[in-house]
Amino acid sequence: MAGSPGGEDFTSALFLGQHHPSTGLTPWAEFTTGVPAALRELPAAAELASLVAAQQQADGGLVARSALHGMMDVLQSLPRPGDVLLVDEDAYPLSQWACRASLPRGVRVVTYPHFRPPAVVPSNGPAPSAKTWVVTDGWCQGCGRPAPLAQLHSIAARTGGQVIVDDSLAFGVLGRTSGRVGFGDGTGTARWLGLSHDRLLWLGSLAKAYGTPVTVITGDSTTVGMVARQGGNRMHSSPPSAADLAAGIGAIRSSGLPRLRRRLWRLTLWLRTAFADLGLPPMGLPFPIVGTRLGSLPLARRWRTALAARGVQALVQLPRCRPGAMLSAVVRADHSQADLDRLVRGLAAVTRDRRAA
Repeated sequence: MAGSPGGEDFTSALFLGQHHPSTGLTPWAEFTTGVPAALRELPAAAELASLVAAQQQADGGLVARSALHGMMDVLQSLPRPGDVLLVDEDAYPLSQWACRASLPRGVRVVTYPHFRPPAVVPSNGPAPSAKTWVVTDGWCQGCGRPAPLAQLHSIAARTGGQVIVDDSLAFGVLGRTSGRVGFGDGTGTARWLGLSHDRLLWLGSLAKAYGTPVTVITGDSTTVGMVARQGGNRMHSSPPSAADLAAGIGAIRSSGLPRLRRRLWRLTLWLRTAFADLGLPPMGLPFPIVGTRLGSLPLARRWRTALAARGVQALVQLPRCRPGAMLSAVVRADHSQADLDRLVRGLAAVTRDRRAA
């Protein structure tokens, strides 16, 4: 593969390298409906939602304009006054915001330590029929681990609640796999862990791996139907545009996805090995964001600046779940081996300069 456009840029989360030029999209006769999503959506909305749900063997699917729109609608529709939202304290900020928006409705919001849910769910008070809904990210980039979804499922099931998982980071990358070789089929963290979607309400944005800003919600048909009818954003804002939906359908149906994921896996493993060889141990399990922990934020920023001076763009990340800073490189399937070589040469120069200093 030839060097990609912007091949020295390791900051974009378009993991599969899908860019959707206008000439490659299915034409549309109507760009948007001009009415709230609850009244009418473009036919492509149901098509995209059904495609994703079928791949996950989930009963129902629904589209939303973004992960925030989707999570707000889910948490407005499902928890009732007296119910508990048990949320991972280091969940992505969008999920935290959506949880806090439930407080005025009498929903209790309780946090638990990152990926360490309580053995006993906090009391629901005088309402014995109240449910516990558990909110988590599917994959944490800060520590490079999946959420303990089986354990969370057990907690939610005790009261008839569900696990609500924002899987936007892993969607399109991780999924069902044979013998845990490679990233899998892209259907999400639950299937990567060998779990079904039973009692799981799942949200995944296509804005990363699939390169289009639209989110799909999947789950059992009754729950998804409640969100479709009662979600506030669906009642007060327009649905995703024809362009977003066309790009999403094209991305999900692409016959090249298995090849792209195999390439992404190969490049990711290569770069993790190169990081380790430079004395920069990569964090967590293999994922196409390869990061190493540095001593401080100023040091991480100096390294990023030194790489930029060599024509290579990397990320400085501040994990919510761990102290300190990380210097990270996002691998894409459209990176070439030469692109990764340039990154590693830049890192080698930076580490030599640091040792010399």
